[in-house]
Amino acid sequence: MLKGKYVLLSLATALLCWQAAGTSTVNSGIIHACSSFVSANAGIVLVCPVGDGDPLSATASGTNSTINATIIDGTGAPVVGIPVSDMWLAGCTGGLLLCGGSSGSPADVPTNGSGQTFFTGEPVAGGCDTGLYVVVQGTVIQDEDCLDDCLPIQARSPDYKSAGAPGPAPCAGDLKCPDSKVSNADFSWFVTHYTVNVMFPKPYHVCADYASSFGAITLADFTKFVFHFAGAGHKCPI
Repeated sequence: MLKGKYVLLSLATALLCWQAAGTSTVNSGIIHACSSFVSANAGIVLVCPVGDGDPLSATASGTNSTINATIIDGTGAPVVGIPVSDMWLAGCTGGLLLCGGSSGSPADVPTNGSGQTFFTGEPVAGGCDTGLYVVVQGTVIQDEDCLDDCLPIQARSPDYKSAGAPGPAPCAGDLKCPDSKVSNADFSWFVTHYTVNVMFPKPYHVCADYASSFGAITLADFTKFVFHFAGAGHKCPI
């Protein structure tokens, strides 16, 4: 009789372990970076610390570069209901300084029943970068080879240089050191690339190229820069 009790206890323990294992494989809810996926059309956007640049849905280069993301867990199931504040964009080379950290580029909506969400707005930021990552709860979404999936959306801001304290230290030449505001430091750098006299062209720099005539720094770029520089200069909201 005692032996029978031990057998029943063992079977009950095994059943509990099996049930626990079964539960964890139904839907872990833990993001799997390589199973999730993102997509977007290539584009170029002007971003600004005050948030009045180009939305991803209507870029300066004339494309709709809305970012679509599908978030999947380790079991292959969609991760549903991730808050917008847990999903954001970042520069692929670390070249963007987001206002408010991750709150500067949230997703439009929480993930739906299929784990899907999208980004249509402008990253509120300074700096310049060659592409954008989607980050979900601190995890950079990767491609099927488990490499960081850098989307071909270039982000360029009139905030490229620092005016110094209380921001970061100023930097020389074409080194990048945004400080979350458009100041005289940015203007001084921009005019080193803006060609006023076509007989004496200045060296081209991609991060100073904001307007539709991409490949040259023209009056259209100057006009866009001045819009963000005028007055006190655009800066991150306090």
